[in-house]
Amino acid sequence: MTRVAGMYGKLGPQFPVALKDFTDYALAPLPAPPTAVDWATNVASWPMDGNDQYGDCTMAAAAHLLQSWNAQTKQTDSVPTEKEVVAEYLQLSGGKDTGLVEAQVLKAWQRGGLWGNRVVAYAPVNVHDLTAIKQTISLFGGVYAGIQVPSNAQQQFQNGKPWTLDPGWQQQPIEGGHAIPLLGYDADWLYAITWGAVQQVAWDWWSTYSDEAWAVMSQEYKEAGTVNGIDVATLTADLKRV
Repeated sequence: MTRVAGMYGKLGPQFPVALKDFTDYALAPLPAPPTAVDWATNVASWPMDGNDQYGDCTMAAAAHLLQSWNAQTKQTDSVPTEKEVVAEYLQLSGGKDTGLVEAQVLKAWQRGGLWGNRVVAYAPVNVHDLTAIKQTISLFGGVYAGIQVPSNAQQQFQNGKPWTLDPGWQQQPIEGGHAIPLLGYDADWLYAITWGAVQQVAWDWWSTYSDEAWAVMSQEYKEAGTVNGIDVATLTADLKRV
């Protein structure tokens, strides 16, 4: 399959002061994460969802999470078409291709819903707390993440190569902010979905270029009866103040 880098569109991160890190809402210490998790290969194909024509990566990432959550939980919740992803993006952006803030997408997703799907709750995760990133992926089926993309990452992607800190990486200009779901990890890599493909991400690359990460308690996990040890009542009360 030919891999072509798409567009960007994640605006600068915003962290509501009312929200604590998601680990602070744990009813008891969260279990140590497994050595590896793979939610990235349980979906037959990953659509571009308009991200080759629009800076709608924040919405494409959300749609990809829905695909994976359905596969993980065996639920059959509605997954938007590419046309519906773009339409929702333009509605939230006021009809212009301006990009979106991840926190604003999450707020809309939790309060009114997106594409008939309404998440239970969400909270930020410290991007440099790699254990918390792994716990979020393993317990909640993914991370809604944000990165700043250096120019050489586009060529790495198109060549089917992992995102790594190649020699001279310090001189690489940043091309834009990008939203990706993290759907797996092992000792060497994180596994993200972007531009219609699964992309390997080196841990030190993630630690260098990530700027936000979110735990999302999905409608699908609620339907499957899985809430994974989080104080939902306190978290949803905090979200009412966002």
